[in-house]
Amino acid sequence: MPKFSVIVPVLNEEKYLPKALDSLVHQTAEDFEVILVDGGSTDASPALARAAADEYVGFYLIEEAMPNRFAAMNRGMRAAEGEYVLFLSARDYITDETIEELIKQVDGAEKKPDVLVFRNYLFGDGHISHFSEYDDLLAPVPEFPKYENLILRILRIEAKAFRRAFLENRRLVFGENDAFEDRRFAFRCLHQARVSSGCPYAVYETQLRSASEPLTERSRPTTENLRALIALWGEIYDAAYEMILQDGEGEPDGSESYLQEVLYRSVCELLEGFYGRFWFMDEEAYTLFHDEYNERMNCLVKEKREKLGKMFGWLGAPYIFATKADANYLCSMALSFKNKEDYGPFIDSLYAQRFPFFEAFVEASVIDAIPEQYREMPNLHAVESSDFFAAVRSEADAKIVLIIRDPKPLDENVLKNLRMSKAPLFLRQTVFTRIRKTLSLRGTLRDKGMDIAAE
Repeated sequence: MPKFSVIVPVLNEEKYLPKALDSLVHQTAEDFEVILVDGGSTDASPALARAAADEYVGFYLIEEAMPNRFAAMNRGMRAAEGEYVLFLSARDYITDETIEELIKQVDGAEKKPDVLVFRNYLFGDGHISHFSEYDDLLAPVPEFPKYENLILRILRIEAKAFRRAFLENRRLVFGENDAFEDRRFAFRCLHQARVSSGCPYAVYETQLRSASEPLTERSRPTTENLRALIALWGEIYDAAYEMILQDGEGEPDGSESYLQEVLYRSVCELLEGFYGRFWFMDEEAYTLFHDEYNERMNCLVKEKREKLGKMFGWLGAPYIFATKADANYLCSMALSFKNKEDYGPFIDSLYAQRFPFFEAFVEASVIDAIPEQYREMPNLHAVESSDFFAAVRSEADAKIVLIIRDPKPLDENVLKNLRMSKAPLFLRQTVFTRIRKTLSLRGTLRDKGMDIAAE
């Protein structure tokens, strides 16, 4: 029986799969198997997976029609023979020593861990590469408790390994019905584990999606996804409530530290996942978001509300717009580029901004160069005028009008940093230019292993 089974769900990942496979081929350990599960790819992914299974000992391919990646991972678990299972996205990688380090951690542990947490390196086009600080805080800890607040920040299956006997005994599998089933699986494992342990020298490399890639089903701020996220955090709250009830005396009243942390994290996710994608929400989704946000805010103690204000003050929290129509803008942008093909990538970067309250103007003659998903956005305007900049100044709702001729896509924090700037209005164009150049330089240096101090 191999020590580890690495399960790789595959669906139309021909662009990324070769590097994921390469990271497995070059592992310094040999005591593992790789189970590739193709759920019905229509590109070259099956051929790539089949070639690997034919060439390398311990590599296996399962080809079956499946509704989603959760079903593929369940199928991989049924085929797995390893003592532990590790899930690897076909877009991601693990460093060469990862499985060796995980084996060392398991073999050297006094109590066999049910869940192993290791380091997570995040990278991708348009993002500053970095290690997840929360995984880094847990990875050196030999054993951490169920009440550990950091657990609520690492609810994903990346950078984790799970003891297969534990999964089978607890009947822990992925649900296949909504977009957050992997996070629900991670929570249930961490909540029910007898021992959860860190492993500081194993590294999972997560490739973040670029702004130009279509939104995944989970990242779309739809009513359905919002209800799924609410249900996930409802389950987490109920489990925490029961845990406190069993361990303590009397009925919890909601002010307990861990319950407050659960509520606080759920509010943070509403802000980051939904308010941050303000323009992608329809009216039904926004009304539900607004009501759920306020309900949770009303349950937070003063200390947590103040913490939220410090964390998300740049976004306007703890106060949010009552309706989408109430939104006002930080700035208006007049986009004027020499080449039509530059508009698409730049608009992608605008709608990937962490601070979403802006409006943009383009000349009507270039509207066909704008990606279709943005053309009906209420904060994007096409102007027909012989004097484009004068027309923008006349129609703009914001007090600041930024004229942008440099088509290089923006770092996702440019508008957030502009929002936080205390510079007077007449200097905002200069501040905007300086911020975008500084963030671009910082990202470039960090990707090369260097860094400069934040301003």
